[in-house]
Amino acid sequence: MKLKDTPIQRKLMSVILLTCAVSLSLMCIAYSIFEYYTYRQTVKTNVSTLASVIASNSSAALAFLSNRDAHEILNALKAEEHIVAACLYDKDGAVFAKYPVDSPSTLFPSVPVMEEKFWFEGIYLVGFQPVLQKNQHLGTLYIKSDLEAMYNQLRNYVLIAIMLIAGSMFVAYILSKLLQKTISEPILSLEQTARIISQKRDYSVRAVKSGNDEVGSLTDAFNQMLAQIQLQNEEITRFNQNLEQMVNERTYDLQEQKNFVETIINSSVDLVTVFDRNLNYMMLNERADHYFDKKREEVIGKNILEIYPHTKESGMYEDLLRALSGEAVHNARYKSKLLNRYFENFYIPLKDKMGMTYGVLTIGHDITNIIEANEQLESVNAELLKSNRDLEQFAYVASHDLQEPLRKIQTFTQLMGKNLDNEQKVLQYHEKINQAAVRMQQLIQDVLNFSRISNSDEAFIQTDLNRIIETLKIDFELLLKEKSAVINHPVLPVIRGIPLQLSQLFSNLISNSLKYTVNKPVINISVTYPSREELLQHPKLNESYRYVKIEFKDNGIGFESQFNEKIFKIFQRLHGKQTYSGTGIGLALCKKIVENHQGVIYAVSEPEKGSVFTVFLPENIS
Repeated sequence: MKLKDTPIQRKLMSVILLTCAVSLSLMCIAYSIFEYYTYRQTVKTNVSTLASVIASNSSAALAFLSNRDAHEILNALKAEEHIVAACLYDKDGAVFAKYPVDSPSTLFPSVPVMEEKFWFEGIYLVGFQPVLQKNQHLGTLYIKSDLEAMYNQLRNYVLIAIMLIAGSMFVAYILSKLLQKTISEPILSLEQTARIISQKRDYSVRAVKSGNDEVGSLTDAFNQMLAQIQLQNEEITRFNQNLEQMVNERTYDLQEQKNFVETIINSSVDLVTVFDRNLNYMMLNERADHYFDKKREEVIGKNILEIYPHTKESGMYEDLLRALSGEAVHNARYKSKLLNRYFENFYIPLKDKMGMTYGVLTIGHDITNIIEANEQLESVNAELLKSNRDLEQFAYVASHDLQEPLRKIQTFTQLMGKNLDNEQKVLQYHEKINQAAVRMQQLIQDVLNFSRISNSDEAFIQTDLNRIIETLKIDFELLLKEKSAVINHPVLPVIRGIPLQLSQLFSNLISNSLKYTVNKPVINISVTYPSREELLQHPKLNESYRYVKIEFKDNGIGFESQFNEKIFKIFQRLHGKQTYSGTGIGLALCKKIVENHQGVIYAVSEPEKGSVFTVFLPENIS
């Protein structure tokens, strides 16, 4: 199984154990190498000193050519168990005395080195020491020592190192098994809860909070979103029940009207009207008095266009003409501009025995409440879909984006363990780990900010946008100076809104313009009041509000037009993380703030030609 596919508990334990093992191994290896070279130098120094003493004591034997004295001096080397061979050369380079005495001459170099010199040959240390008397060269001492003591010492070090590493690994395993649970268990619990919700669609499930750290805050935000979705589901259920009840009542009313229209027309809850062939009013029921400002007596006998000329433009007049031609017409959703209400209209041709149409019976059923309920239901459904998308994106970041910094931390921790003897790399990997931790903290904080917008219960107050922009100039003062940036803006209006959210909106838009640029940033803010035709291009805007149109235009790097909508989705980034920092939440947060103020936001851009972000905000929101 690949490391990236293993459970997080096993990953944490593997990282801890591997780090300990590598650290201790490198330490032991470094110490052994140090001891190896130190001991070699010590042996060399000791043998050199011994050779100097033997050479000094041998000067008289060589001066008087006393072979017996020379052998006695060399036999003193028996006290040194690691000296395997030695000999004295006379001043002509011939072997004068040997140790051991019975050693073959081939054991010794045929030509001595006339100067003091020691070196290592394989597993031995050999050297030459001149024999001098009053600066007169009498001969040369050759000495050869083995390194068995050094290798015995190194073997002891290796044995001790193995025992130390084994014991340390056992202790590290016990501690890691106990301590890693504080990190892995809250994350695994949150992941398990998200999986249950995704599979069973049960939004009553809640994640268990294990602490007050970042994961605890993430759990709180997750539970708040679940509570909101559960509440919306309950509201939709109630609306469906009410709607079903209203549809049943409507069906019953229509059936009753068909069977008893002649007897109960005046008691009908619907608006019933009869027209002749010239579309003059022949009859209206009592319900008409409840809707119209004119009495029935004032209307009977008069043409519909004479009383209500607007019906020609509304489509009702055309439906009446179709019914006069013998066609039964049903207008499921007719809006009366005079009454500002919705009706379901039926236009029924009245025919004689010959099949000739002599009039039209119209039945208008007031469905205003149903329309409003449907619109409210659609709004709630839209909010539910949006919340579901947010939840899916939230689950994605919990399973992917939040794990990405963890993977980096694990990777660079392993690399750090492998390079403990390289201080520069250790500092470099430490910085990478810190950056990953900071990104994870920023990502969690941005997700929390994003989730709080929909749950905000802050009051809408009169907010001076000029004060907001001046405060942001102070906040961005150092960055503006660093990039030689310029922010141009006229006098901004005072609107009704949530100051903190509007400040966040302006801050994110200005921050993006400062970040995504290679030139000296120039940000031009303009304010206009859009016309009614312009407002109609955005169906989400409320026609009863007066809106302010604010544009943020920059000279940044821009982006392709196909990304105009994608940039406002949460965790969407168009530029690489290595080039431009960020979490992909800023513009999604902007959109949520604008929608919270019943406005709209959109962007227009071209690569290398800058971007224009347009925001519509109502001046006075109720």
